Amino acid sequence: MFTQKRNTTFLKFLVVLSVLFQCSIYTFRASAQGNSPLSYYGIGELYSGASANNEMMGGLGIANANGIYINTLNPALLARNRYTAFEVGLGLQYKDLQNTRQQQSVGSGSYQSLTIALPASPRWTMSLGLSPLSNVDYEINSSRKLDVLAVDSLVYSYKGSGGINKATFSNGVYLGKDVYVGLETNFVFGAINRDVTTQNFSDRQNYIIRLEDRTSHSGLNFKLGVAWRKKIKKDLFINFGATADLNSNIGADRLRRFEISSGGVPINADTIRSESNGSVTLPKTYRLGINLEKSAKFQVSLDYSYTNWTNFKDFSGNTGGLQNAHKIALGAEFIPDFGAVTGYFKKVIYRGGLSYTQMPYTYTGTTQLKDMNLNAGFSFPLRNLSYVNFAYSFGKRGTLSTNGIEEVYHKVTLGFTLSDLWFQKVKIN
Repeated sequence: MFTQKRNTTFLKFLVVLSVLFQCSIYTFRASAQGNSPLSYYGIGELYSGASANNEMMGGLGIANANGIYINTLNPALLARNRYTAFEVGLGLQYKDLQNTRQQQSVGSGSYQSLTIALPASPRWTMSLGLSPLSNVDYEINSSRKLDVLAVDSLVYSYKGSGGINKATFSNGVYLGKDVYVGLETNFVFGAINRDVTTQNFSDRQNYIIRLEDRTSHSGLNFKLGVAWRKKIKKDLFINFGATADLNSNIGADRLRRFEISSGGVPINADTIRSESNGSVTLPKTYRLGINLEKSAKFQVSLDYSYTNWTNFKDFSGNTGGLQNAHKIALGAEFIPDFGAVTGYFKKVIYRGGLSYTQMPYTYTGTTQLKDMNLNAGFSFPLRNLSYVNFAYSFGKRGTLSTNGIEEVYHKVTLGFTLSDLWFQKVKIN
């Protein structure tokens, strides 16, 4: 008979949280997607919130869980986690970008998430997490000649940086009769910088005029999750899940200033406008999922999500011309023999999936960009309920002939799920 001996030392818990928050200070600063023209729009490129385990299956996770890894997409499914667990994820990406004028290859690394799940009772599990919500990282340069001899010219530079992050407190509760509910509370924070620089090469003087535009964000938003798990026959279940954002307004402050310099020496600088107590309206996302599960053997899942980007408004009330987005993902998970005593690869979790997204961006024309990708990955056991998770994605965004821009990308996500290493041990009586 198996019994669980939990280490309830509060000091260990505080140490882990301290590391969690200290790591976030660095990783939020280091997080980047590489030069991405699409992050010019809205609040930048949104992160899906998916862990490495979800990424392997096309980024889905609304109806599927196995009680080992932490579900960061549907808070209701936290209630299936019966062990204290810690997860961290990192991502690497390489992509080829091109538009009608130029081509570029970029590589980047980004922090994905830090999450800890804490079972509070047999029916209730909570979690704390830190993760990026969006990323802005672009630089566009252009030039203009002022005379026929091309002696005098202007060089324009449009540069964006920063992003929005979130600290998450989630709760999942099993109500009984196969029903789970959950609530995710996010404290959203971060600043986005959008600078325009004009450099004047005339009369042998290198004048630089920089207009700086910084918007700082902070506020709360919420996500509701529900799930229903029905036993069909022995060890075979069908699962349904759904999530919905409950609000979308967060507070924002905006500062605009300019600076004139020559030869790197400031000549004049002043604040144009400082505005506080404003707001930004974020898009709401609604998700549905269905999953067929054979316990400790296999899962097959299908997710659909809808994001109403047409309701987005920035600090000035502009929508940015964004369109509503849709995503559909299909994925599967397989474990050869979860309880195998010998044969390491019998206990490896194999996953694969694909997804199709109609993105909110049009870039040029009126046709929205499409994002199509294939995904695969493995979860390698470390010990009992702890894993190293490796996910690979290959995809394409947009089509040069249709959208005027095209991205082909390769993405690797590395994650760690640590359950029984620190917090509890399983013993045999």
